[in-house]
Amino acid sequence: MEEIKAILIKRIYDLFIEKYEGNKSKFAKDVGCDEKTIRLIFDHNQGMTMNLFFKISKALAVEPSELIKDLKIKE
Repeated sequence: MEEIKAILIKRIYDLFIEKYEGNKSKFAKDVGCDEKTIRLIFDHNQGMTMNLFFKISKALAVEPSELIKDLKIKE
């Protein structure tokens, strides 16, 4: 499960860098959370709720399904 979280956060981070050019403050504002939350997520120190995941997707202008595409839980 940790591998899936890491891949998901990497996908979000890459899109964040592309769209927000590393501006965590602007990204957090568009997501509707504080910058600390964004930092904690990117540093793998905090998970995210589904609600936050959808807000992040909206801020990045990408469908949530695109972010989780091809992620599989391994047994």
